[in-house]
Amino acid sequence: MFELIGSEASYLRSLGVAVNHFYKSQELKQTLSQTEHHILFSKIQHVMVASEKFLTDLESRLGENVLIPQVGDVVLQHCKHFQTLYVPYVTNMMYQENTNTFSTPCNKLESDPVCQRKTLKSFLVLPFQRITRIKLLTSDCNDNCYGHKARVNKICKSLHPLLESPSPSDGLLLNYRSEKEAWMKALSSRH
Repeated sequence: MFELIGSEASYLRSLGVAVNHFYKSQELKQTLSQTEHHILFSKIQHVMVASEKFLTDLESRLGENVLIPQVGDVVLQHCKHFQTLYVPYVTNMMYQENTNTFSTPCNKLESDPVCQRKTLKSFLVLPFQRITRIKLLTSDCNDNCYGHKARVNKICKSLHPLLESPSPSDGLLLNYRSEKEAWMKALSSRH
């Protein structure tokens, strides 16, 4: 489970670049409308806070026992919160890919050494990649943790909705359509 903790720490550092360098950029905020900025970053600062809390809880578990008999309960404890943050974030990824109205300031920000030659898009896809990674790590744990298979299976099942497309039954499609209409109106009013 050291890999889970190490990868969460690395993920948190990258989220820090996304939030502190891009999200908080005054130049980018001046280029985008408030709606565009909201859609582009989709509450990434809240995703970062959730990651900080998750890492703190994982490190606390490590402090309790270096052998870490299991951290599945920590993952399960955070899954519901991840779902409330990550599903809307992943839904907005479609907008993020269609956004090119701010390429000049974005290119300038991306050239900063803090980005390590990564694009804004690579930082914006981090949350989706992270959920996939957590599921892979817990599945791997299932293969290596003999007394905890049922618990690990429960974790994987709780992460599964985060990796699926939004369904009309949970209201996300309606939210997606509303935000898409607002996005299109914002873009058309700028041209």
